[in-house]
This record gives sequence, C-alpha cells and structure tokens, in this order.
Amino acid sequence: MDLSHIFSPEKVNNGRQTAFDLCKTLCIILMILCHVFYAIKYSTTATLNPTYIAHNIVRLLGAQFFMFSMGMGLAYSRNSDAKGCLKRGIILLLTGYFLNFLREILPWMITGKYPMFAGIMTNDKFLMFLSCDILQFAGLAFLYFAVVKHFKWSNLKTFIITLFITVIGAFCTNEFTIKLTSENFYFSFIGLLIPIKNFTINDYVCFSFSNWIIYPVFGWLFGKVIQRCRNLDKFYLYLFLISAPIFLMAWASFDAVGRNMWLILMNPVVYHQQNPIILAVYLNIIAIAISIAHMFSNYFSKYKFWNIIKHFSSELPTLYIVSWIIIGWIGAWLKYNNKFLTKDSENIFFIFFLVVILSEIYIYFKNKYKKRKLEKVKILISKTQEEQTDSEIRQR
Repeated sequence: MDLSHIFSPEKVNNGRQTAFDLCKTLCIILMILCHVFYAIKYSTTATLNPTYIAHNIVRLLGAQFFMFSMGMGLAYSRNSDAKGCLKRGIILLLTGYFLNFLREILPWMITGKYPMFAGIMTNDKFLMFLSCDILQFAGLAFLYFAVVKHFKWSNLKTFIITLFITVIGAFCTNEFTIKLTSENFYFSFIGLLIPIKNFTINDYVCFSFSNWIIYPVFGWLFGKVIQRCRNLDKFYLYLFLISAPIFLMAWASFDAVGRNMWLILMNPVVYHQQNPIILAVYLNIIAIAISIAHMFSNYFSKYKFWNIIKHFSSELPTLYIVSWIIIGWIGAWLKYNNKFLTKDSENIFFIFFLVVILSEIYIYFKNKYKKRKLEKVKILISKTQEEQTDSEIRQR
C-alpha cells in the first residue's frame, strides 16, 4: 500500500485537532460523572445502576484517553524540551498531592466527615494525602519524557523501553502485598511506580507508572504521525477499517475461550492494573473512538456550538481539578448532614450539572483575571517602549 499520498516527510499538520477536542470533551464529562457517584454512593435505592454508568461506560474513554491526549499534546507543544517536561512533571506531582489535601483532608478537618474513601481514613488519616491518582501519574509521565528528551532517545527506542516497563508492571500485578501504614508510608511512593496490593481500601494502586505509561507514549507517537499526515480523512478511515475488525476479532477470541471481554474490561482491578493484552484492547478502542470522532467533527465543527466542545477540551485539566474539589466538599457536606441521596437519575445529573456550573464559574473568573493581568503587562511594555523612544529622541 502506497502511503505517500497520506504522509509527508515534513510536518504539514500543526493545526488544532478537532477529533481530539470531541474525545477530550466526552472524556471529561464521563470522568466528572464517574466522580459524582463517589459523592452520593451512600444511597440504598438501586433505581439506577451506578456501577454500570460510573465504572463501566467511563472505562471505555476515561482516564486512558486523558493520558493518551496528554501525550499527543506534548507532541504538539512548543515547550516540550527536557527542561520543560521536568518542570511540568514536578508541578503535576505537587498539584496531585495538593488536590488530595483540598478534596479529602481539608473537608475532613472542617466537617469531621470524610467525603468519599472513608475506609482509608479510618485506618490512617495521613495516608489519604499520599494516595496516587491521575495527576501523580501525569507528573511521573512528564518526568519520563524529560529523560527521553534529555538523552535524545529515538522513537523506536522510547517505544521499546516503554513496552519493557509495561511488561514489568504486568509481572508485578498481584505480586506485592503491602498493608500501608504510617510506619511504612514510603511504600506509597513505590506504589507510584509499580502496582501494590492492599495499598488502599480498594486493595490496589489506581494509576501506577508501569501500568499506564504506555498511553501517553502512544499518544506522543501518534501525535508525531498526525503531524506528517497530508490527508486526515483517509488516515482516519484506514485507522477505523483496521481497528474495528481487530476489536471484533478480539471479542470473538475472548468468547471462543469462554471469557466475556466486557466483564473483564469492566473489572476494577483489571482496569487499573492493565496487562499488555488489556492495554492493546483499550488502545484499539481509542483508535476506533478517534476515527469516529473525526467523522463527526468534520461535519459539526463548522457550527457555533462547537466552541463549547473546544472550550471543554482546552479547559480539561482545570475542569478535572476543580470538579474533584467541589465533589469532595459535596460528599463531606452530605455525610455531615446525614444526607443519603437515592441513585435516581434526577439526583445524579442534578449534582453533575451543579459541579459543572460551579467549575465553569471558577474558570470564568480565572480567565478574566488572566486577561486583566495580560492587559496590564501589555500596557507596561507599551509604556516602557514609549519611554525608550522618548529617551532616544532626546539623545538625538
């Protein structure tokens, strides 16, 4: 197959990727919805199955696409050198622990009620501060890219080393059993790198580096491919025609050996501690999702409402952080007032929209403050230039 009409030796596609805007918007909506269930899970009425919505649908295009798009964003970033990646990695790590404090520890300190994962706090309140989440992983991923950039690894070398790390993570899964206490809290940092059982109340590390690094690396490599793509329509069509049959073949293969692939993918331990086979399936799902998103975005991106999609996509990190803080405080308030919401869709989506609206209010004032600050800087630069011009005129 001659692909010269699709790919170019030079970078020809540096514009905004509308397909990723759509997927990232869907990703953050699903993630916020998933997190809302943590705040209202004290319900006893099962009129709506929260496990199916929060833990199943979100797993098709949730955290893994968050990390995949992070890698692709790095491929398009102008500040992607080793120093820039190192700085972003440290900031993300610190932000992750600061988020733990704001959404979990601080609500408990004020209300005396722990918002979500009360079992961990019962054992040791200090340990929840050290829990590993997406931001901690993202920080480690950028530190990894800092190493890649510093030593100038080739794409192939980066890919091979990443696969090796992934295999190590697969072998470590369910092999290390450590009951985390304040006496051995340093294992929390080891858990950032490899999966450890009995690490949290859920008995596993959610996003260990070795299990998840494949996603940002694949996103980064995918971004490099897209940059040299002359014809995105044909590329995504071929990608869909390849990935969709592979997914159906994988499903049939699981059925052939008496395993239900859907139930396996939805298992929380399998999801958070993914082996190479499950990783391949999820990467295939990402390929299908991006291909379909490109088809939709080609048609809908010309309409005004697409600005909403672009907004959610560009504000994804802020929405993730702010929504989590709001959800944590809602959970603490519900427990403090002994509120037990039912799992009716009205309550679920009421809190979901409330969280989104409050997050958007914060983003509005944040952007307004940044705009004013930028205007002040421009005025200051303009005045400085005028003074320099006046000084030069006087000297003449």
